[in-house]
Amino acid sequence: MQVKSFITTFGYCSLVGLKNTFNFSGKANKQEFWFFLLFFFVAYSVVWLIDDLFLTSTINLKDLPMGNLLPGGYVDPQVGLAVLLFRPVMAIPTLSATVRRLHDVDKSGWWSCLWILPAPIVGWFWLIPWLLRPSQNP
Repeated sequence: MQVKSFITTFGYCSLVGLKNTFNFSGKANKQEFWFFLLFFFVAYSVVWLIDDLFLTSTINLKDLPMGNLLPGGYVDPQVGLAVLLFRPVMAIPTLSATVRRLHDVDKSGWWSCLWILPAPIVGWFWLIPWLLRPSQNP
């Protein structure tokens, strides 16, 4: 994939994911989902860098209830306001993209609960192979 094509596809899939924030029906193909997830991680990294370099830490994630189960708490448990605001704001678009991707592989959107249940990371081993599958009904 050429750089220009990659950037165009990345931008398009990011916008589609954000436009469909409250759309829990329909389908998201493999490319749309993974590019949107890439957008999420890039945006999160930018917010985290701004938060870490320019803002003061507000909370220790490990001090929260069940904070030991938060994956981010192992990387950098001290977070500030920017990260604390980014997570819930991006939770709904990420959840809707996951639900639509699961519909694309003929699974119920309720399986997206595996992002956090039974415990973060444990459910990912079940969910991620489904998200990597090709579309069932092209």
